Amino acid sequence: MTRAHQERDVRWRVRTAIRAQLPFVLGVLYLVAAIALSTPELFAPALVGWGFALVAFATVGALALPWEHAPAGWLAVIPAIDMLAIAFLRNDLATTFGWVGGLALFPILWLAYGFAWYAIFGAVLGSAFITSFPYLLDQEQPSTALQWFNLLGLPVLSVGIGLVAMLASQRLRRSAAATQEALRASRDGEILLADVLNTVNAGIIHFDADGRLAGANAHAVRLAELGGIDMTEPPYVGDAILGPDRATPVPGDEQIVERALRGEELDDGIAWLGPPGRQVAVVASARRVRRDDGELLGTVLVVYDVTELAHAAELREQFLETVSHELRTPMTGILGFLDLLEEETDDTAVKQRQYLDVVRRRSADLMDRIREMLAAAESDTPLHPAPVDVAALVDRAIGAVTEKVADTATRIVVSVPDQALATVDGARLSQAVRELLLNALKFSDPGTPIAVALSADDERVRLSVENLGPDIAPEEQPRVYDRFYRTPSAISRAVQGFGLGLTVVAATAAAHGGHVHLDSGGGHTRFTLDLPRTVAPA
Repeated sequence: MTRAHQERDVRWRVRTAIRAQLPFVLGVLYLVAAIALSTPELFAPALVGWGFALVAFATVGALALPWEHAPAGWLAVIPAIDMLAIAFLRNDLATTFGWVGGLALFPILWLAYGFAWYAIFGAVLGSAFITSFPYLLDQEQPSTALQWFNLLGLPVLSVGIGLVAMLASQRLRRSAAATQEALRASRDGEILLADVLNTVNAGIIHFDADGRLAGANAHAVRLAELGGIDMTEPPYVGDAILGPDRATPVPGDEQIVERALRGEELDDGIAWLGPPGRQVAVVASARRVRRDDGELLGTVLVVYDVTELAHAAELREQFLETVSHELRTPMTGILGFLDLLEEETDDTAVKQRQYLDVVRRRSADLMDRIREMLAAAESDTPLHPAPVDVAALVDRAIGAVTEKVADTATRIVVSVPDQALATVDGARLSQAVRELLLNALKFSDPGTPIAVALSADDERVRLSVENLGPDIAPEEQPRVYDRFYRTPSAISRAVQGFGLGLTVVAATAAAHGGHVHLDSGGGHTRFTLDLPRTVAPA
């Protein structure tokens, strides 16, 4: 047995003795003091001396003997010895100190409360022995009714006291067992929660209502260390937290943790944590936790490591920009030499002219695809807002599209006010309008009208483009703005394009602080570009 186990056993023994035996010992000490101060001659009878000796013996035995290694019932020997001692003391002291028999309440309660239910029979027998001991000693029987009532009084009382104590003990044991089970379940839940939190591939941090750290999983600790954040004390500000460009430090009051503790929404993109060479990209979400009555319990912050996604997005952007530039250079040369060929070809060479027209159309289509890629690659460039007549801008965009796509002028139905002034990036908005028109023409049924409507109020400018044709399924609608995404209908109908036009539209709307709304059903598809009328410079 280890030393720790031995010390634990000794503590259990001392605690048991103090709780059960000490109250009885204090009562006996009071009796000793009463005799010593009032009638010291009562110490003389032998049974009195034996009674006090038994009390001392039982007390030392309770403290010294290793009861923790014996069967549970063996400890009942101590209250049994106490009752024997009370019988000895009561025999010679009851006449002077009538309350001596009341000391039996302590071992009776101990037997009924601290042991199995059948120990109450021991308490009753012990009480009967205490009251009948004088008769046993004199070898007599009670001769009157009063003597019989006195003889049976304490045993009868011990039955009632024992039953009450036993029922209370059983109820307490059940409550203790339920408490232990609840504690065990709580500990199991804590272990499970800790394992779950450490398994999740995200940093999870819990702050209490005062904004102090209450808990964090291993991923959160690692990310905090990378960002140089000391999580032991507020403010939780790091010196290695950079913006989306991976170069601009984020001010302390604008960093993730501080904003989360203020209850702000964390929906503004990526932040980079860590020194150069070890940087990781993260996005975060936060929620304040409240009771049903609205009282704040704390804040939960979840930080996701999206480094691989960020690198993939960067590679995609680089690929898109590189490919578009690399293709534009040779296409510019091809178109230049095509111009020379057309100049050198005689007008009478009809067949050659037809071939050159085909090359010209296909080259123009390819240049359109290249321009789409360039526009998508440049969709994150800063805005250059200026006062623009959006009505005139829409008219020019319609003219450019109808000039480019044959037999479309009569199909476009326009509802545009005479003037709609707004402070926007005219070049970006014009590109977005052309993409909406081209998208409607590509996916509309042949010969059906394209409805273009522009409206403006004091705050917003709204442009809608509606066509008749195949619906866009609800599950596809969130994806139509993704780069290179093409709907199944576009693939089945062999519609030309890279799936970048609506990406440009959505990027333009977001850059202006607006949004694009899609409504598709019943053979009608309508895109609405909703922008603020005044956009501040980037």
